[in-house]
Amino acid sequence: MSETSMDHADVVSLLARLDALESREAITNLMVSYMTATDAKEGKGEKVARLFTEDGRWQSVGPHGNPDWAAVGRDALVKKFDRNVDRMPFSAHFVTNSAIQLDGDVARGQFMYFQACTYRGNQALWIAGSYDNDFRRVDGHWLVSHMRVHNFFTTPFDKGWVAVPHMQTP
Repeated sequence: MSETSMDHADVVSLLARLDALESREAITNLMVSYMTATDAKEGKGEKVARLFTEDGRWQSVGPHGNPDWAAVGRDALVKKFDRNVDRMPFSAHFVTNSAIQLDGDVARGQFMYFQACTYRGNQALWIAGSYDNDFRRVDGHWLVSHMRVHNFFTTPFDKGWVAVPHMQTP
């Protein structure tokens, strides 16, 4: 056997490492796709919902969370996000600081987000927070199975998060 040949255990290990790298990249790209979908000018709900499993859940958590905004299942996700078209006609989401833990065909990932948006057509806002998400690989594709959004602040652009740590945005 030459020095460059690999035994079965080496091949299995290499394939597992490759799957982990590809899975982390796919989950990161999924979150970027989510941000892009939430910023869509039309078809927002459909674009977001297809990134979730059939039984996918979106939940607002934390001290500034809004339990009434929860959505379970793709139909509920479409309705939830289509309501944002008029509510926030402009938004630019950014996602960063990914930490992804893999366990076969399921994963958990934490991310930070920042958003600049226009609320109800005339109010410029800054919004920031974090995601703590569950993911599931379905038919070879990673999807969100449970998204927990923890809002740090929603504040008017001209006042900042110290003066207005959280503004309600019904």
